[in-house]
Amino acid sequence: MLPSNSAAPATLLFACALFRPPGPGAFELPLPTGPSAVGTTRWVVTDSARKDVFDPARPREIEVIAWYPAAPEKSPSTPAPYLRAGLESVRSFASRLGRADLLDDLAQVRTHATLDAAPASTGARLPLLIFNHGYTGPAEASTSLLEDLASHGYVVLSVVHSYEASAARLADGRVVTMLDDSGKLRAPIQQVLDEWQAEDARMSDVTNADNREEQLRILRAYLGGLHRTGEALERWVDDVRAVVGNVPNVSVDAARHVTQRLDATRFGVFGHSMGGVTAAHYCLDEKRCAAALNLDGIPQYGSMIDRGLQRPFLMVYSARPGRLGASDAIYRQSASRYYRADVEGTLHVDFSDMTFWPVLRQRHITGPLDPVRASAATRAIVREFFDQELLGRPSSLLSGRRTLDGVHITRP
Repeated sequence: MLPSNSAAPATLLFACALFRPPGPGAFELPLPTGPSAVGTTRWVVTDSARKDVFDPARPREIEVIAWYPAAPEKSPSTPAPYLRAGLESVRSFASRLGRADLLDDLAQVRTHATLDAAPASTGARLPLLIFNHGYTGPAEASTSLLEDLASHGYVVLSVVHSYEASAARLADGRVVTMLDDSGKLRAPIQQVLDEWQAEDARMSDVTNADNREEQLRILRAYLGGLHRTGEALERWVDDVRAVVGNVPNVSVDAARHVTQRLDATRFGVFGHSMGGVTAAHYCLDEKRCAAALNLDGIPQYGSMIDRGLQRPFLMVYSARPGRLGASDAIYRQSASRYYRADVEGTLHVDFSDMTFWPVLRQRHITGPLDPVRASAATRAIVREFFDQELLGRPSSLLSGRRTLDGVHITRP
């Protein structure tokens, strides 16, 4: 999702970045905390059963960026670029902030992952997580979180929702963005955002309501009018289904070596903003989904308000005014076990790398919490939840045996 206030070839761009000091808009990603080296690769899934609403003459295509534990490198290697599609990864997003080149310095940021590295050799299948980015956001904006999970042994498949991400690369190499040829938001995206105009007011009504029945009444009335949002949500869920269904058929060499090592019989799904809402909605009908997590996606769109998720679920709330607890009435009656984490001093983008982006910090789109602490809290919450639910390692944080400053956990 966009913050509320509103090229040169990639190879040349990144080569030039190596020979000049970082610009004022660059930053360093925090180091992964796990014991494994990290690899990354990508592929594109073509869903021939669907026509793309943004390009009806073509089938739907979904880019996948994978992060995984890698075999140790025998010699130093060049880290993978942060912006996987070059400057196009962020220029449509930057244009919504007022100037297309506003985030160009992010091209100087390097990851801690090796491109197309061999996966780590272990006897067991690697646990799988599926990640979804925020609506119109750059998929790269959660790199630090996904790298960290990979360093702890997870394979993370980041689903890039074509046209509704800041940028996505299709099978023929073209990069498509959320903007049309005139530089305006594509019509289906604008229709979704138009439906969200009253969201702050409605969520404030929910959080001020006296009881759960009243909260559910307000939520149903609001959700009932989100027709375009509902279509987008189903489109994203179908994207995830296509990606998971295609895992056995991946043919790209580096990607195939990764997908052959993962355990697709039982996995976790999570996301930021609209991506978190998508995670929960997808798991309603996916038996292999063992647990789901939402990073500040509010409210929970779709049919979960009247359906049982019957999976462990964790909702992470930022300190956005009028939003804290806005989806609790849905999650408490739907999840088999509902955990809630409130993180003081954060705003919506602070659960992603955007907490580090200098331009956003200068514009106070991020919260006052130090970005290193915000990133560390996000990493700990996400990893410990999935360690517990997928790997059977009880979380000291979620159980209350350990605390983090400014993080408040509500347990089942």
